Amino acid sequence: MEIRRRLAQDNPATYEPNLAMSLSNLGIHLGEAGRRSEALTAEQEAVEIRRRLAQDNPATYEPNLAGSLSNLGIHLGEAGRRSEALTAAEEAAKIWRRLAQDNPATYEPNLATSLTVLAMLLAAKSGLHEALRATEEAVELYRRHVARAPPMLPRLHAVTRLQADLLERLGLQEESETVRRWLRENPLPPDSHA
Repeated sequence: MEIRRRLAQDNPATYEPNLAMSLSNLGIHLGEAGRRSEALTAEQEAVEIRRRLAQDNPATYEPNLAGSLSNLGIHLGEAGRRSEALTAAEEAAKIWRRLAQDNPATYEPNLATSLTVLAMLLAAKSGLHEALRATEEAVELYRRHVARAPPMLPRLHAVTRLQADLLERLGLQEESETVRRWLRENPLPPDSHA
């Protein structure tokens, strides 16, 4: 990381994008290792750099900014900073939604992932109805694309399970069971990971 930092200091235009990518990846791996505080710090720096890059060249860097904002939302949520987490996740979804309008085949799956993160954060903050709406949209988007991109199937299953849980928490047992029945009737292949 220090080498990338030095390179970015000497030549930001060339090396800041790589530094931001490394910081974002580091944040993901630190989070997976349970080092949440360090993960949050790395992702915050990645967002800061990517925000600056996206201002100068949105077509190239907005997708990276949106991805980092989703990751930041997760890290902030894990740190108990739910309000900030929602702000980051909402901004990510807004960017993905705008990008998906122009290029749905490329960006709708990212929007679905972002909506799933947003739904999890809303559910943790007792925004169950809003979370349910986000899962409904995510499920629709994933279903639209899963035939051409089967690796999305585990994501579809994950957000569908979340949707069933939200329906149950809202007291909508019949609707929850309908969703769970779909999951049982459409199991993941053995080599899939959810």
